[in-house]
Amino acid sequence: MKRIHFVPNRCIGCEECVIACGKAHDWHTRAFVEVVGGYFPIPMRCSHCDDAPCKAACPTGAIQRNEFGAIIVVKEKCIGCGTCAEVCPFGVPVIDDVTGKMIKCDLCSDILTEQEPICVQACPKDALEFVEQDEPLENRRQRMARYIKNAVEHESGLASRQM
Repeated sequence: MKRIHFVPNRCIGCEECVIACGKAHDWHTRAFVEVVGGYFPIPMRCSHCDDAPCKAACPTGAIQRNEFGAIIVVKEKCIGCGTCAEVCPFGVPVIDDVTGKMIKCDLCSDILTEQEPICVQACPKDALEFVEQDEPLENRRQRMARYIKNAVEHESGLASRQM
């Protein structure tokens, strides 16, 4: 299952992802940028958690997982109680002022068969990647392996020169 992965050292806090999300969803954006420590921008959107607390807490079953693995809202079932917003650790779900229903990132499920989510497409620095769930971890492992290999080779070179 693919997920949106955030690469922290690439984000410049430009909020292009938020603007693109708003444009794609009638200006009901499902994302925001949180600045941590006054300096580090973090684009926030639904993480589509494996054990989604919003889904578990919804009293009407309005929050479901679709075929792409995205946590979505079935508007006809949502009663706008806000329980999902209360239990989300990321503060993502919000009640729409106009409809009284919960809105949140749906992973742009309507376009996923043809293209990546809008926020990923909009990021000018590739700080958002749409990748298989384990891919970022594998990339980190590969970088660490190269780092260790280079360090060992460097140490070996120093040791041979000292003899």
